[in-house]
Amino acid sequence: MSYDTVALVAHEPDLETVTGVLEQTASDLWVSPHTDTALLELRDDDRALLATVEPGLAMASRQEIGRLLGQDTQDSAPDPCWWVETRARPDDAGRRVADDFAQVLVDRLGGTVWTSGPADGDFRPEPGTDGGAEAWAAAEADKGHPAADRITDSAVLVTQDRTVVPWSSWLAAPAVNAGRDRMLQLRTPRSSRLTLSAWTAVTSAHGMWVVQDGEGGHFDGMTGLPLTWDGRHGFVRHLPDPPRKRRRKPVGQVPEGPVPAFLDEPPTGTHLEVRLSVVHPADEEPRIGHGAEILAECLSGPPPAAWDVHEPLTRPWDPTRMLNSARHRAPERLLLHFAGPWEQGHPYVGRIGLTWSDDVLTEEVTVVVGLEPVAEGQSLSRLAETVETLGERDLLDTLWARRFVGRPDTTHVPVWRGLGSPLGIAVGPRRVESVGLEATESGPLPGTPFGPPEHRSVWYPALGDVDDPRRAMRSLRAQWRHLAEQAER
Repeated sequence: MSYDTVALVAHEPDLETVTGVLEQTASDLWVSPHTDTALLELRDDDRALLATVEPGLAMASRQEIGRLLGQDTQDSAPDPCWWVETRARPDDAGRRVADDFAQVLVDRLGGTVWTSGPADGDFRPEPGTDGGAEAWAAAEADKGHPAADRITDSAVLVTQDRTVVPWSSWLAAPAVNAGRDRMLQLRTPRSSRLTLSAWTAVTSAHGMWVVQDGEGGHFDGMTGLPLTWDGRHGFVRHLPDPPRKRRRKPVGQVPEGPVPAFLDEPPTGTHLEVRLSVVHPADEEPRIGHGAEILAECLSGPPPAAWDVHEPLTRPWDPTRMLNSARHRAPERLLLHFAGPWEQGHPYVGRIGLTWSDDVLTEEVTVVVGLEPVAEGQSLSRLAETVETLGERDLLDTLWARRFVGRPDTTHVPVWRGLGSPLGIAVGPRRVESVGLEATESGPLPGTPFGPPEHRSVWYPALGDVDDPRRAMRSLRAQWRHLAEQAER
């Protein structure tokens, strides 16, 4: 598991300054740039990697520091501020290099140092596991990214020991470099929490959250099922003994399920999740980011404060720059991440996926608002108003809303949070036109219309069913099938 430091400095850490700090703290080490990245690798005389330093990032929002590193760190950080992160091998030699570099950099430029947990170096492939030793050696030999701790035929393993694990370049780059043939596996202590972007990535079909159970084992942070190490596939769900070795179980005994740690008390807050799809026609200037602004203002209060392609979010909110980035990346899909100002309204975070088809840009926005129990009712009641505003401004194709049990700070913890409760779906003016006005009023669910017939949006709330998630989902899917069938006629 890695040991990380972040030097939050008051002045730009230019190449001359970084070089001087390395000469003072690592004169006996080999320093070299990593291939195809701006990272600096620090190696000992045996060429073993001790630490990797990332270039400084200018922070657009001090509150981003608090979101990822804690309020105390935010309060002690300078303004303006640059974020310089170092990832080190979790032993005395690696920690010493990282600590010395961060402290001397702060001594020269002013600021403060944040450090992760002590990490561990005790995880090794189990004796006798096929390919275990080769997998460990491959991680060091592989030049895809130095953040990869293990690389197997089917997985790339990255380990983090920090309270909040963001979707940083330390996670994104190894995942991209490993290719689609390998699953990204993120290993953390049980006490770690993930941001929305990190959670979404590692709980997808191409990811896994590997959580230490505190007793030497591991479990899946999404399902709670126990995991074991396999030299070819990385961590895999524990498989029972083959039938010929399996003892006969008493009648009624259930198969092995989630580990006890996963069944701890869930958080007491609520995650309100809204997924919005907006289609920007080819003959109009795309207004990306405006849908996210409306969701934020209606459901939280303040507009987004910062965005970026990774976390921490270093760029001030700017839809024009976001659109320029999408055009630069076209026709490839671009995924952006954003967050609110954090100390105003309800905390919220989000993602924006931008996909081109010829000159038509489809924008998929996901926003998660963290709510205390006392604030839940007020925010949920504003969903209909949100749909109305989006429709009026031609920023609504489809919308789905649901709620989950979750921490009010929007982070995810490795415990069972139950089934999400669907709250409703909505369709915008262009979708209503393709379906037909009459069809929007004749489905299995009654809808709430907004706007004149020629510019109609409709909100279909799961009234009376929100406490029965399965029933609510069945009713909303029935309404969705009805609309889809009418559109095909």
